[in-house]
Amino acid sequence: MLTRQVSLKRGVTVTAVNITENKDIPEALAQLDIPHPKPVIVLVGGAGGIGFLDKFPMRKAIGIVAGLAEETGAAVVDGGTQAGIMTEIGKQRQQNKFSFPLIGVVFDNLLMKEEPESILDPNHTHFVLIPGDDWGDESAWISKIATALAGDQKSITVLVNGGNISRTDVEYSLLENRTTFVMRGTGRMADEITVTGKVIAVDISKKPEEILEFLKTKLV
Repeated sequence: MLTRQVSLKRGVTVTAVNITENKDIPEALAQLDIPHPKPVIVLVGGAGGIGFLDKFPMRKAIGIVAGLAEETGAAVVDGGTQAGIMTEIGKQRQQNKFSFPLIGVVFDNLLMKEEPESILDPNHTHFVLIPGDDWGDESAWISKIATALAGDQKSITVLVNGGNISRTDVEYSLLENRTTFVMRGTGRMADEITVTGKVIAVDISKKPEEILEFLKTKLV
């Protein structure tokens, strides 16, 4: 396991840990010095391909997730790159001066091809670098890292917008017995995925405070 400081945009430096096996996860969380167990929100959904009309509901949904994390003391785990919902959650955390841990999980071969500052979102607080060669390789790891971080605390997945990889993200959350809340009205996969059992629809047209209070009951 390799722990290092990674330089990102605007002179930001964050801690990143490389892991190769599931058994490395507990030690990685210790190396990142993230207090746990704690409630966890797995954030999945749109990276590229978010349409113009979907951007406002997407930002509204991410604002709710950021507020939920801050109010419940939860950590947020996502894909950690400079794209879509991951950029937005980082931006809202920074603009609101929130303090919740924001953990990006990124396959390490991506950083072999490009400099970290051109890939990783600088508003994330920690990174776990995992084996993989292509988008989607991080899906199983995000889910397992979230489970380890939550321990005996509650965790949920929130789907905002998204493409085909987001369906895989949801499947891995279900394998970990984690409920997914689908932000209907944010476009693409979030509006298409079948709602059943542990996949529950949330109407993004409702007042943000109503959605926030509903989701808070699932984490505390």
